[in-house]
This record gives sequence, C-alpha cells and structure tokens, in this order.
Amino acid sequence: MPTPHQVESLQALLDTRTPITLIESHDEPRVLALFTAACKKNGRELWTWSASSGLRVSQGLKLQLLDMPTKGNGDEPEKTTDLPAALQAVEKMREPALVLFLDIHPFLSNPVITRGMKELALRCEAKGLQLIFVGHDIKLPEELSPLASRFEIEPMTLERVKTLFNDELQRRRDVNKKDVTGSRSTLDSLLRHMVGLPQSSVRHLARLVLGDGEVNTADLARVLAVKHEVMGGAEILAFESHLPTLDDVAGMVALKRWLQLRREPFLEPEASGLPPPRGVLLLGVQGAGKSLAAKAIAASWQVPLFRMDFGALFDKWQGESERKLREALRVADAMQPCVLWMDEIEKGLAGGDGGGDGTGAGKRMLGTLLTWMAERKSSVFLVATANDIEALPPELVRKGRFDEIFFVDLPSEAVRAGIFRIHLNKHRIAFDDAALTRLVAASGGYSGAEIEAAIVGARYEALGANQPAQVQMVVGELARTKPLSVTRGEAIDALRAWAAGRTVGVD
Repeated sequence: MPTPHQVESLQALLDTRTPITLIESHDEPRVLALFTAACKKNGRELWTWSASSGLRVSQGLKLQLLDMPTKGNGDEPEKTTDLPAALQAVEKMREPALVLFLDIHPFLSNPVITRGMKELALRCEAKGLQLIFVGHDIKLPEELSPLASRFEIEPMTLERVKTLFNDELQRRRDVNKKDVTGSRSTLDSLLRHMVGLPQSSVRHLARLVLGDGEVNTADLARVLAVKHEVMGGAEILAFESHLPTLDDVAGMVALKRWLQLRREPFLEPEASGLPPPRGVLLLGVQGAGKSLAAKAIAASWQVPLFRMDFGALFDKWQGESERKLREALRVADAMQPCVLWMDEIEKGLAGGDGGGDGTGAGKRMLGTLLTWMAERKSSVFLVATANDIEALPPELVRKGRFDEIFFVDLPSEAVRAGIFRIHLNKHRIAFDDAALTRLVAASGGYSGAEIEAAIVGARYEALGANQPAQVQMVVGELARTKPLSVTRGEAIDALRAWAAGRTVGVD
C-alpha cells in the first residue's frame, strides 16, 4: 500500500490542476495503487490506457462511454488500443477523471499523437480531466513541456523491503517447516541492496534467495546483478566484480585509516550520528595504485563498485552526453549504498575550453556533475582518480567538492617491499629477505604497476626457458625497463610540486 505521505504529495500536485503529470518508474503496480488511493480520497474516476488493453476503467463504475467513436458502419465501437481513438474517447468523458497512459513513451515521438495530446491537455481543466504519463524513460516533446509536471514515486524503503522479505520468509517456513540459515551481516547487506527496486522485483528476489534455504554471498551477487539490470545501468555503468581487498594494497596507511573511520557513518549514518562521507579524489602518478585503491574501498565497505567510463558517455548529438551522465548518476543513486568510481576523470571533464569533444559537452557535463555532487541525498561514495591536475577544472578541485584529496606518489622502499611480497606470492616465486632487499634496491622510481609487469615478464622468461621463475629474472626485467619516473620525470615533478600543501599523502 502507498504511504499516506506519498498519497498526500500526489494529491497536492493534482490539486494544482496540471494537465499532464509525468511519472518515470518501473514499478507500475505501485503507481496504480497510488492513484487508486488518491482517487478513493477525492471521488474521481481512474482510467488506464495501454497498447494491449485499450482504455479501461480502474476506479469507479458510474461512467459510460456511450459516445465512443465507431467504425465506418456506425455500429461497432472502435477499439481504443489505437491511441488516437482512445484520445477521442477521453474527450467524450463527462465526469472528472484521471487517465493513466501506461508505457506511453514510444508514442510521444509521433507528431500526430503529440498534437492530439496537446489539444486534449488544453481542454483538461474545463472538463475536470488530468492525464498521467507512465513509463520508464519519458522524453516529453517541447510542445507538451509547459503543460506538464513530474512526480517522483518514493523508492522502496528498507523497512518496506524487510516487511516483504519477512512475508516471503514466513510463507516459506509455513510450507517447508524449516528455518533459513546464513550470515546475519550478509542478509542485512542483501536487504539494503534491495532498496529502490520495484516491489515485484523485491518479492521475486526474496523467493529466489530463500529457495535453497541459505542466505550467502552468492545471493548478494545475484541481487546486485538483477538490480543493476532492472535500473538500466548495464549500458552506462560497469559493475565491477572480483574486487581486491585493502590487504592487497601495499602501503597507503593514512588512506586505509581514513576509510576505516568512515565505514560505519557511510553504512549506518543514523546510528553513528555523523554526516556520511561523500567522496575522495585520488590524484597521482600513473600506475601508483589509484585504481586498485578505488576498488579496495568498495570491498572493504562491502558495497558494490560501479565504474563510469566518460568515453562511453560522449555522443555526437547535442545534449545526449549530459543526458547519459544524468542517467548514469540516477542509476548510481538507485544502486545505493555503493561506490561510484570515475576513472581518469580529467579526460571526461577536460579543462576550461569546454572540453571533451570540442562541442562544449565537457563543460555542460561538469555542471551536471557538480549539481549532483552538491545536492545528492543518496549513499553513493564518489571516488575520482586523476593523473593530470592541469587538465582538471578548478571548480572540481576546490575545497568542499570532495571530503579529501589524496596524493598517490611513487612507492617508498617500505611500500615497494610490500608490493613485491604481494605479487611474488601471487605468482608463486620463491624469495627470502635478502632477495627482497635486492629487488627493492633495483626498483627505485618504479610504480606498483611497473613492478607487477616486471614479475609477469619474469614468468614469461621462465616459461621460455622451461624452468621456474626466479628473483634473478625479475631483477633482469627491471633492468631492461625505463620507468615512468625517468620517461616522464618532469611531469611527475610538476605534479608533486602542485600536490605539496594542497593534498594529503596516502602513507
């Protein structure tokens, strides 16, 4: 059932007599339940139209459409599955009514339909009619925009999700006479990630999760995959799986402590009494571990990670790039709690020249992003990574945009030792303390990515020689490589100079 607050909010909008109300939602049953409750309060008729069923009464049975249009012989009523015929039928209504047009979005590109809707909307107030457009992605023609208002359906709250899940749990107990096993923390995380899904999807997932009698991490992954698909994020945000943990990240002690202190306020803001963290900018040398750290944040907080590719957002059509960005941010909001990773953000929001593709799309996308960062209420933790500070718009790096700006420099000797331990163990290359000391000495100025590449190269050499990989082969690979600190030394020095006094070190 819709909440009293949602019914009152809808009624307040309807009282303005706006001719057209837009509702973008996948949860059609909840939309119908909401309008049914509103019509019961105000005594109005509720009609629905769909391409498969035509015009049908949903609330109140007094109205008879005796003047519906007929076919050529004048005898048989014309089916109102044809939208122009349905508009003519609505025009004949003699009592106040709300008319819901379900999945209307594909029809709004037809100029004949658009004109018919406009003519009907202009006469709505005098006739006591209001038109409701319902669909998952409604692009309203400019001719109808001045006559329309939008209404947001309340997302499924955690309490409502728990109620539906407990209903399904009790139903399963009654049938199978057995309880469900599993981790309480996994169940809590699973329920949090069902928030925002349509009611029907929550019930479906609850039955799916409870089907084998055990709640586990595989169920959590299944819920996240379904939610990502339902919310339309597959083409816009990449869902990252198989994430590294913070133990897989060498060094970065200060960053790890910062994240540990903010985990509870992010996941349980009411319980902590603190404002939840909103995001960090990881600035630094290429290959120094920024992307690895971004992935590990999501793993350590046990929330999903979504990567935004700015290159995929740019579109040749005016306004499409910004629309895609808004859609991506909408999906991220719907997937809360989550980490949103914007990798190499400077490439998407390049500089003050309008950026990106030369059409000014980058500048407009920056405005969209900054507005979202300032106004969002969702539990989305933004992690932006960047290599080139000169290409970043100054509006993005000013104080307050991010909770903190961390600088990720080339690893120190102690951190390089940690990186070697992680990757030598991962690739099963035997080493002792003396060998580790030798590797650290041979890798001065190397990034973590370059160190890993040297170890992988040593394994290829070992494969060619048909023998196990050895530390000496890794040393040889390091000697054959010129690190970025040599080939781009001036750029790295300039980056360090900018970061000094402006950022916080991760170690």
